[in-house]
Amino acid sequence: MASKQGSKSKKSANSASSSKQVPETSVDRQTSPASWSGKSKSHQQYVYSESATVDADKLKENVTVTVRFRPLSPKEIRQGEEVAWYADGETVVRSEHNPSTAYAYDRVFGPTTTTRHVYDVAAQHVINGAMEGVNGTIFAYGVTSSGKTHTMHGDQRSPGIIPLAVKDAFSIIQETPSREFLLRVSYIEIYNEVVNDLLNPAGQNLRIREDRQGIFVEGVKEEVVLSPAHALSLIAAGEGIVKLIFV
Repeated sequence: MASKQGSKSKKSANSASSSKQVPETSVDRQTSPASWSGKSKSHQQYVYSESATVDADKLKENVTVTVRFRPLSPKEIRQGEEVAWYADGETVVRSEHNPSTAYAYDRVFGPTTTTRHVYDVAAQHVINGAMEGVNGTIFAYGVTSSGKTHTMHGDQRSPGIIPLAVKDAFSIIQETPSREFLLRVSYIEIYNEVVNDLLNPAGQNLRIREDRQGIFVEGVKEEVVLSPAHALSLIAAGEGIVKLIFV
């Protein structure tokens, strides 16, 4: 079984204060809050996960959307920024300035939620499915400084979704000696509709193709990985190429 680390995804935003009592209102599940006014800022980040599951011999595709909030930073507090949206329970995002405006998602995480908990709820099932041979995708979306890098990469004290996923993938391999696995990593960036290979500086403006086996990026470099450290070292190398491109 082959598993790929996909494109470098932009990560997203966060916000605070879910203890407020607000009136019951109807919830819109179709659209998302995308703007703010005055000195209010949206600090939400959207974590999308997509996987397929086999249920009663029928292939079922599931797409879930979760929202994670972060607290205002010390700099934002000093500048007088205000929270524009907050988590109202586990599935609703509500406007701070107009509580009647609310949006429902599969799951909403408040500003005190750990990345580990976000991973357990929103991402781990996708990794488990991938190790069973089912395609899966996880990516984070949001405005600049919304917390995407923290959620996806994390740090030594609080690992992000990517290192947690790598660790779980190899744990499953060790716990399943009766099966053979082939784990490969590719790392691409999509920027202004141009696909670049972050593991190969020469792989620029790659083309997306489709054949009988599915959709693929033509000429992308794939590395077979044998340990979590090896996989994460490739991702770190790809991050280095990003810095070289944009410095």
